[in-house]
Amino acid sequence: MEGLKNMDVREAIQKRRSIRRFKPDTVSDELIQQILESARLAPSGSNTQPWRFIVIKDAETRQKLQTASYNQRHVGQAPVIIACCADIKAFGEFPERIDELIAAGALPAKTREVFVPSLKKGGMSADIKWHLLIAATGNTDIAIEHMVLQAVELGLGTCWVRWFDDNKVKEILEIPKNIEIIALLPIGYPAEDPPQRPRFDLQKIVYYEKYGAS
Repeated sequence: MEGLKNMDVREAIQKRRSIRRFKPDTVSDELIQQILESARLAPSGSNTQPWRFIVIKDAETRQKLQTASYNQRHVGQAPVIIACCADIKAFGEFPERIDELIAAGALPAKTREVFVPSLKKGGMSADIKWHLLIAATGNTDIAIEHMVLQAVELGLGTCWVRWFDDNKVKEILEIPKNIEIIALLPIGYPAEDPPQRPRFDLQKIVYYEKYGAS
């Protein structure tokens, strides 16, 4: 099956829906690679790129993930699931990423002198670890949305799944302790065309100069 072609970003955003019914059609490896490549190109703080992905096609594993997701049927029904994870240890490579950015001309050379020693000073406190987790999660969220929009452009449907038993999913996929599961992303050809969900007007969510100011 051919995906949609030459769709611009605005159109992909407007067409995106959370799909919970999928056709049984197989999604080709080529399309999955395009989706993963879109994630790889996502931006991240200091180019840490903490995202890690597990592609699941095995029917038995997908059914186990459905069970671990409190039996959300679209999880097991989709022909492919991408488990989207964040590696907190990626920040341990912070000096290398800074050096790469300096070499690419994205940061001044003095950046390494300022940030790297301050990161190492005093070790990793609980507060630092918490902030790194937030950063890793936020960065991975960006990569996931890249995949979601790429899927739309290819004529595929997806649905962010965050409601699952973390421990069970980690056990099923043999995920190490330092890896956090951010979302499960079922992917397939849509078997439904739901309407746009209600969204707030800009007046309700946007302020100017100060919070609460219109």
